Amino acid sequence: MKIAHISDLHADTTLSFQNRFRNLLQSIRDHHVEHLIITGDLTDKATHDEYDTVIRILNEYDFTSGKDLSVIPGNHDLFPSVYQTFTFRLSTLREEFRSDPIRITKELYRVMRAYRKFTPDEYRHALSEFLTRFQQTFDTAIAIGTSETEGFPYIKHLHDDYAAVCIESNYVSPHINTVLPYALLKYFITKDMYSVTDSPICSNGWVDTDLLKRALAHPEVKDKKLIVLLHHYVYTSEQERRYMNPSFARTMSLVNREALIDELSQSNAKLLLHGHWHVTEEYTVCDGNLRALNGAGVFFKNDGKWNLLTLGSDGVKREEITLF
Repeated sequence: MKIAHISDLHADTTLSFQNRFRNLLQSIRDHHVEHLIITGDLTDKATHDEYDTVIRILNEYDFTSGKDLSVIPGNHDLFPSVYQTFTFRLSTLREEFRSDPIRITKELYRVMRAYRKFTPDEYRHALSEFLTRFQQTFDTAIAIGTSETEGFPYIKHLHDDYAAVCIESNYVSPHINTVLPYALLKYFITKDMYSVTDSPICSNGWVDTDLLKRALAHPEVKDKKLIVLLHHYVYTSEQERRYMNPSFARTMSLVNREALIDELSQSNAKLLLHGHWHVTEEYTVCDGNLRALNGAGVFFKNDGKWNLLTLGSDGVKREEITLF
């Protein structure tokens, strides 16, 4: 079975995005892919028009049901009232800050104020909206979670030997104590901007490990090789340092990464697919016993690759396909 893994489309309604997305899906179809997996941030600001654009183009290439498509949400899909206040892209934040630090500082303060007003009810509404938009892709899924988590995590059978465990990793810890003036002062004094419970730009993640345990032990996945889907990366601190400094990393990472890794190390998980940091690559976790694939670089400069996976009785073969 051939699977394509991509992530972080950050869809907008421009012709440029639509053409790039069509080129990507054509490349995927040209490789005779049977199932497409998208691990979050399908939209940039979770607007109705962005969702309409993504779904319309997926339909054009016959990715329409749970048999041929699996999706999970990213932080950009679930915090619309925050990200709709952005006048910049996070991918260019560093460059924009260097050129106009006063404007970007004001923008970040405005975003953080919007985040402080964000309620759990808004999060649940956004998650429900995501599931409603892609409800046809969950027609073959088995819900493990509760109404509070909109059924997440889910289990999906992919192949005779493989099943997917689909995790919602965007729940943000409610214990938020950072405001921008304090954070900046703390940074200039200590060079350490955020505490581990902060999520000032809604990019940190958290996984409910109790629900994860139930999914990993479910009878439907007994004797199956598991492919785990979530949005957030699982880099170690050393791996993070290839891309970002520790202060910025604390705005992007899983708060309870170690608990997640501990659960996966005791399971039959063979592969972990994610996005969030905009590169396409393979690395290992769980002392080298679990392969992790990031698929978030497909639409970003100096990358432009997607993951082609071939599932077989002897394991998963991966090939990087260059789009441009």
